[in-house]
Amino acid sequence: MADAKSNGSPTMNDVAKEARVSVATVSRVINGSGSVSEKLENRVKRAMKKLHYHPSILARSFKMQETRQIGLLIPLLDHPFFSRLTQATEQALFSQDYRAIICNTEENHMREQEYVELLLRQRVDGMIINSATNVVDYMADLQARNIPCVLIDRNVPEFSCSKVFSDNSRGGYIGMKYLLDLGHTNVVVVAPFSFGEPTQLRLQGIRKALTERGIQETPNMFIETDDYSFDLGVHIGQQIAVMNPRPTAVFALTDVTAVGILRAFLQANISVPRDISVMGYDGIPLASYVTPSISTVAQPIEEMGKEAVSSLLNHIQNPDLPPDLITLKTKLIIRESTAEPPH
Repeated sequence: MADAKSNGSPTMNDVAKEARVSVATVSRVINGSGSVSEKLENRVKRAMKKLHYHPSILARSFKMQETRQIGLLIPLLDHPFFSRLTQATEQALFSQDYRAIICNTEENHMREQEYVELLLRQRVDGMIINSATNVVDYMADLQARNIPCVLIDRNVPEFSCSKVFSDNSRGGYIGMKYLLDLGHTNVVVVAPFSFGEPTQLRLQGIRKALTERGIQETPNMFIETDDYSFDLGVHIGQQIAVMNPRPTAVFALTDVTAVGILRAFLQANISVPRDISVMGYDGIPLASYVTPSISTVAQPIEEMGKEAVSSLLNHIQNPDLPPDLITLKTKLIIRESTAEPPH
């Protein structure tokens, strides 16, 4: 029986000889194409293992018109939520022998469109898109070209493709309900409207919790922002610190903003949570590192990345499958920054 060549790596011919099958059969087993009996497939795989034969991913990709590359469009790479989501998605792709081309769009529509054009020139096998805007002209082109795509975190309702989100409406609801259960009725909500639909759904859940308790909205209850940064949080915190009457709780719809608000309160000698409670949203590690640690509504960030990759690869391999709509549960995490209102 033929063994691996002593002067080099084993070849497909060596595997065919070891398994007593044709080279064509070995090729069909490697590429997953054609009809091969289970008995023959197992024989080929045993031969590959014995000879330590590893088929070239690059060669397979070339023959199958694949690049094994996936475009990953992210709105702001230096934001902890998006960077963690990017890492989870890239790791899931890497584990499946795909490589990510990471594109940081900086929340800019034109920049996003230019990256999409670049990815098309690179002949990526698919794209995972966290869009900077709800108006995306290029998506019709992607559909016309039959490019498999998955939207993650942010929705574009007009785009028919697989989508992976966390349950933002439930997240807003459980966060506000928790504050109301503590006894807070004067709550300020800081909402970044640049987030688009995720923010709208969180507000929907918040309003549901308020309605259930019969609490009326007040003019100062919702602070709308076009940013979700730490500096923005500091600025908003300074505004809240001088309100009269001051709210007893703040629900910031991103953890980074909540950390900025916390900093402003501490600088103003306002004790958290004795004088005012602070609640965040996202579940990034940063919220647990500060003092006091911040209660938050956690999104399943790693699971979102894994599900997006699983859905995309499934549609690459099975183009006729209908789109997936995957909604993952959010979770309330109670830490040191929330307590009953001062009496």
